[in-house]
Amino acid sequence: MTFIAAMKALVIVLVAAFTAGCFGPLVPVANLAQLSPAVRDSINTVEIYNQAQLTGRQFKVVTLVEGISCQNKLWDPAPSRAAAIEQAKYFALKAGATGITNLQFGSNEGTSTRTNCWELIRVSAEAIQLL
Repeated sequence: MTFIAAMKALVIVLVAAFTAGCFGPLVPVANLAQLSPAVRDSINTVEIYNQAQLTGRQFKVVTLVEGISCQNKLWDPAPSRAAAIEQAKYFALKAGATGITNLQFGSNEGTSTRTNCWELIRVSAEAIQLL
């Protein structure tokens, strides 16, 4: 392979690597910035409960939710647990829940073509509704 052919191949690989993030994440991540202020305020009303807070209270599990904070583009902010929790609260709200409990964080994930994220933080939780 000539030097020029090698350079062309390198340029193609670099362009592909830098534009791969342009397609968005391949995991369910809501763009919360595009939501109305009223919906964003509603997300903040979804409470996080620990087991002690639920002792003696009646509640039902609506569904399991997952929140993902994904750095899709190199210039996106680094993923955070707080952003992952906010995503989980959003999906819980959409399911009709008033709270989340039993939060479990996965290990931080690095670059993956499966998720199209440079870095990713994932949390799972039970979406609950107090009775």
